[in-house]
Amino acid sequence: MHSKTSYCIRLIQRIKTLGVKFIENRKTSVVVTTYNDGEFLKRSLPSIINQSQKPLEIIVIDDGSDNNLAEELANSFSRNSDIPIIYEKKDNGGPSSARNLGINIARGEYILFLDSDDELLGESLNWRQKTLDSLGNDYASVYCSSINCFKNKQKVNDEVNEIDGDIDGCLVGRKKGIPGGSPNHLFRKKVLLELNGYRESLKFNEDFELILRISKKWIFFGINRPGFIRHIRDNSWSNIDPYISYNGCESFLDIAIKDKLLPMIEINKRRKENRLSLIKKLLIQRRKFEEVIPYIDEAFDIMYPQNIKEFILHILNKIIKVIYGLK
Repeated sequence: MHSKTSYCIRLIQRIKTLGVKFIENRKTSVVVTTYNDGEFLKRSLPSIINQSQKPLEIIVIDDGSDNNLAEELANSFSRNSDIPIIYEKKDNGGPSSARNLGINIARGEYILFLDSDDELLGESLNWRQKTLDSLGNDYASVYCSSINCFKNKQKVNDEVNEIDGDIDGCLVGRKKGIPGGSPNHLFRKKVLLELNGYRESLKFNEDFELILRISKKWIFFGINRPGFIRHIRDNSWSNIDPYISYNGCESFLDIAIKDKLLPMIEINKRRKENRLSLIKKLLIQRRKFEEVIPYIDEAFDIMYPQNIKEFILHILNKIIKVIYGLK
């Protein structure tokens, strides 16, 4: 339960929102989600506050963190900014439920999602909002590319497919395709509300599923220009336990079949890739062959090897099974 002090801070921020709503063309609500990584708000919040085009408001959704660091930082930045910063803490329910709460709180015409460890580039909101302003209401979002920053400080531009109109669902989440991550997109709020936001049962690929649902009715405008920096962390929850991302992807693909979001050939291709990705992670963790082999069998039952690496894995799997007497 929030303290009286916290309630008063949120009330003041709402009053600020009313005062700046029509100033400087502020019409975008930026929703930042965090879970036990509030320290990264020291980087993400200033990148939003210092935008050349100011947002209408910043909404920090804490998905049940074990500490109050996110609240402390949000309130600290709020005291020194004319941009309303609203903090809300909820029971842990995953990224979809956190973003959905942000959608319901947001007052802006547009919504930009940002993970706590992401960082907006200085002109990002300016050119993305201007672009969406210039488009018709049948455009659901303007999407951009990103700069991926790795632990060794290496930075790589993650290019996207420029488009004006309908998207090919098979390209969603693909390299140089249609970005599947929420921070790549500046959404119209009305589109998110009409679709009831993210599917909260999904803990992985929830962004992909939303974009595929949107594409059934609306169109997109894509620009191959970086809008933010994505900081890649090695200690993410999906990297620690490889089965989290594996099972999450399988749940997404089950829904994609049920709701006909992708053609079966693409679903089978992604099922195979999901198993090959799991195999790689299990081998890196030096798991026993008995644990890995069933997934190799499944991968190539779904789709026969398509390149040299897959063919070598297929042959090695057969050899290992003979050596160890495995079926």
